[in-house]
Formats: sequence, structure tokens, C-alpha cells
Amino acid sequence: MLPRTHGIFWAGSLLGLGLLAGCTDDPFEDLESHERAITSFALDKGQIGVAEITRTPDTGKIVVYAVRGTDLSNVVPRIETSYKASVSPASGQAVNLSANNRTYTYTVTAESGEAREWTVEVRDYVSDLDGRWQVSNLQFQYFIGEGESWGWNGTKDLSANIPDATKEKDNILEMTTTGVTADGKVTGTFNHLPGPDGLFANFIYSPTDYNYKFRKLPKNQGTWLRDFATNTITFNSGQPGQTRTVALEFSADKRTLKMPFNVQPYDIDWNGSGGKQELGGAKFAWYLFAKL
Repeated sequence: MLPRTHGIFWAGSLLGLGLLAGCTDDPFEDLESHERAITSFALDKGQIGVAEITRTPDTGKIVVYAVRGTDLSNVVPRIETSYKASVSPASGQAVNLSANNRTYTYTVTAESGEAREWTVEVRDYVSDLDGRWQVSNLQFQYFIGEGESWGWNGTKDLSANIPDATKEKDNILEMTTTGVTADGKVTGTFNHLPGPDGLFANFIYSPTDYNYKFRKLPKNQGTWLRDFATNTITFNSGQPGQTRTVALEFSADKRTLKMPFNVQPYDIDWNGSGGKQELGGAKFAWYLFAKL
């Protein structure tokens, strides 16, 4: 037999569990919902970004962007609706979104029985990155003796310290979107071509090779992966020794593009010239491009 104190403990525990169970009851159980909205819509392939959802008291519309060329004849959308509503066709049911100018009508029915039609429209994703870009400049920012009264810093054209960097300024970068990953990252191919001089820069400040710092834009052809969450692009993702990640900064009119990147490591040669110290003390660098 349990001591009396244990009995009190168990009785209190059972009472607590009963109260906890009561707290899990649906507070809206006795209220009939009139909500009949689609709150989330996602294709099982090809979709770029989150669907745009708009509604009025009587109608609803969803716009989905997909990679050009995506087969929409047999897609299986994932659909979420408002509280206690149902959608027809149901979430997970295959539909043909390629007909009727790539529009499709769903019906969402509230618990109350009221219904609303929702029109889904699929549009081609138009990439602001696709096309031909010409390198217009390659710059870097340096800090020497940061925080010290004798220190100095500045921003310079990389060719001021490494004259061979001038060869990079007429290069062409061709970008093409090819698909999208399951988690919404865009994939593509690139072709980095030398300009009329037929040459790529070699980032050497004799005798030190600084390609490990500044060769962030790979030569020739490869693949890329764009992450909208971090606003970055990774060249040759997953390829050991070849993967390079830079940020993407577009001008308002999308005609110029900046690709900044961190320059690591911070390795100043204190016995070197001022120009060499600046290269070793570089913290950031960036490519500038103009759309052709």
C-alpha cells in the first residue's frame, strides 16, 4: 500500500492530466466556419518561389511561376486550405495545368457549405540572371592595421595592384536557367568566355599567386545554383575544389549586376610592398557586370 502522501500525489497528477486534456479541446468546435480559401499552393516540380495568392469576397486567384519548359500536363499540387474547408480536386490529386492557357479552376468549400472558385495560373519564370553579361570592372576593398592610428584602408581597381586583372574586363558571362531543386533553389549553366583578347586574368603579384583570393568566377563552362533565401549564387556546386559562392546585387533596372564576395584569408606580408600588403589585407572584392 502506498503511503498517504503518495496517494495525494497520484490524485493530483490525475487531476492535472484531466485539466491538460481539457486544454487540448478545439475552442472553435461549436462554431461553423465560413472560410473557403486556399492558403498555400505548390507544384511538385518546376515551381520558382512562393505562389502569389489574392482574393476578393467572391473570387480567388493564384499565380505560380515555373521554369520555362516544365511539363505541366500531369502535376500533383500540394494545397492547404482555411480552417475546416475542403478543396476539389483534392491536394495530392494529379491535374493537367497545361491546357486552357495554363489556367485551372479549383473549388473550395467551407464547413458551412459555401463555395468559392479559385483560378490557378501558371506563368513562365523570367530570370533576371539569364542572358549575356560583360565584366566592366573588378574591385577590392582592403584594411591595413584596422583599428590602429597608423592603419589605412581603401577601395581600388584590382588592376591597379595586379595589372593582369585588366584581361578580365572584357570577358563575357552567359547565364541560362535550367531547372529548380525540390527546396526551391534555381539551377542553371554558365559559360565564362574571354573577351576579344582571348585571355583570362592571372591574379599574381610576383612572386605571390593570389588566384585563391580573387578567382571566384570560374573559367569556361559549368553549373550554378541560386539561393533566393541568401541571395547568393554558387558556381559548380558540389564539385570539390571548384565550388565558389558569391552574392548577387542587381541595379533597379536589372541592367547592371554586382557579385561581391569575401576574400579570405587575411594574410598580410608585412615585409612586402604597400601594394602587396593591400592584397593580403583585402577583405572584400566584387565583379561588376553590364547586361548586353
